Amino acid sequence: MKLIAAIGLFVLSLAFAVIGVAERTVLAPPPSKVLALDFEAGNPYLVIPNATLASYSGVPSVQVSGSKKAFIAVGREADIRAWIGEASSSEIDVSKGSKKSQLELKSNFGNESYANPRRSDLWRSEITSVKSAAIDVNPADGGAALIASDGFGLSPNHVEITWPIVHDLTQSNVLLIASVVLLIAAFLMNLWYLRGNTRRKGPRRKLPKAPQGPRVRRHRSQLVLPTKGRRVAKKVSTAISGLIVVSVLAGCSPATPQATPTPTATGDVIVADPPVVIESQLARILKNVAQAAAAADSAKDKSLLESRFAGPAFDMRAVHYYLMSKSSKIEQLPAISSKPITWSLPAATAAWPRTIMAVTDTPGTDLPQMLVLQQQSPRSDYKAYFFMNLVPGAKIPSVPVTEVGAIPVASDSVYLKVSPKDIPVTYGDVIDKGSSSLSAGSYDVTGDRYYQDVSALQKTQVQKLTNATIKFKHTLGSSSIFALATTDGGALVAVYMKDTYTIKPKKAGSGVTVSGNEKLMLGANGSVRGVSSTYGNMMLFYVPSIADTKRSILLGVTQGLLRVRGL
Repeated sequence: MKLIAAIGLFVLSLAFAVIGVAERTVLAPPPSKVLALDFEAGNPYLVIPNATLASYSGVPSVQVSGSKKAFIAVGREADIRAWIGEASSSEIDVSKGSKKSQLELKSNFGNESYANPRRSDLWRSEITSVKSAAIDVNPADGGAALIASDGFGLSPNHVEITWPIVHDLTQSNVLLIASVVLLIAAFLMNLWYLRGNTRRKGPRRKLPKAPQGPRVRRHRSQLVLPTKGRRVAKKVSTAISGLIVVSVLAGCSPATPQATPTPTATGDVIVADPPVVIESQLARILKNVAQAAAAADSAKDKSLLESRFAGPAFDMRAVHYYLMSKSSKIEQLPAISSKPITWSLPAATAAWPRTIMAVTDTPGTDLPQMLVLQQQSPRSDYKAYFFMNLVPGAKIPSVPVTEVGAIPVASDSVYLKVSPKDIPVTYGDVIDKGSSSLSAGSYDVTGDRYYQDVSALQKTQVQKLTNATIKFKHTLGSSSIFALATTDGGALVAVYMKDTYTIKPKKAGSGVTVSGNEKLMLGANGSVRGVSSTYGNMMLFYVPSIADTKRSILLGVTQGLLRVRGL
């Protein structure tokens, strides 16, 4: 019985080994699924939609050739189509016929509003090469590919898409391990049998043969198999072992791969807009902004800012370059930091303009820096509209994670404690009047150092100017207001406030003198009629919802001189 069991285990081990090796060789699927298409190019842009890339599982590789230059960009399909706009383009679809799948080309006719797609802020990644190019395109989050040469010439006319086929070797590994275990068990069983057999026989002496009687010849009879007993048990055991082998062989046959169904949205599902950038895009954008600022700061040339700066950020830096040209004592503005990115909040929207807020905290700097960027249209770059230092002890409220993004809030929203466009006037009124202001209950100025310093400075100026009058005016300095929702229903609001100080002499014949940067800007010591000085304040506020008991609070601010003129 032990011998039969050992033989059965050996046979089963051999069967497992054969199947395990077969699954790695003859039964293994091909390493990849490849679809290729050669066509006559008719448009500068070729789009491989998300549905095409997601036709098979895995992250496909796209390879193109057929033109002097080859360019492939990876981005969200909606962004790619928005960048192309009304321009003529082509796209590739997968046609799954009864016999085999193949690529098909479709043309979309439009106008000739062509441009070079290289280095657009919309792309997650891109590659430019000579004659041919290849790149992996992850179809997750609506990923698609844009193929071109230089944006004006015809696109490459050979496309090859390769999907890697991941072969799961778990079953093969289990079978091979089981084969080794069974082989060891068969060896041990056989060893057990041999030792038992040796013990039963034992050492024997040679004994003399006893006398034997005459042999009786018996007639042969037909062999009748017993219906019970050990012989029957041995045959049944052997048959059962054979059945086990057959059943295991049948159960271990390789599973036929099945297509994974693609989930489709039902009418009850609301698909939220995705964030406008992913982390790699944001890092690249901030790097480009920082490089533009470094070049402009070094040359003191505002024209070098135009590619990556706009609005208040451009104005304030341009004025500072002018002051530096008038005096060598003027220090440079703090550099724009691109890393490390310690906090980021992109808008979750599919429309333009698009907004991003990000905080960088470079080691060695006094305070973290907040950058507020905006992209006006699909083909334009993100530009810095605000750069400001966070105030000491600033605590940014809870916001959605970067992978989700925040909903943009309208500048005239009535669901916030203070409408974003009204912040400069109401906050300025609190600076001027303190607790007697009608807006005092809307702002928490308990630990607001900026409020305390500016308010104290204004009171000091009023007391010192005995021979002149001074008026303070706080206004909205730019229509560009950026507001992104927080998780508690409030909003982070970046707004530009202009402070205008107008000083007039009380008596005829007397004048108003200025000094420092105001003197450099005015180009004179003063004016007999008076002087008007304008300062710009790039500010970041947290504004709670109208139903919240909390108050609005200042989180970041950077101030700079904009203009000085005589009256």
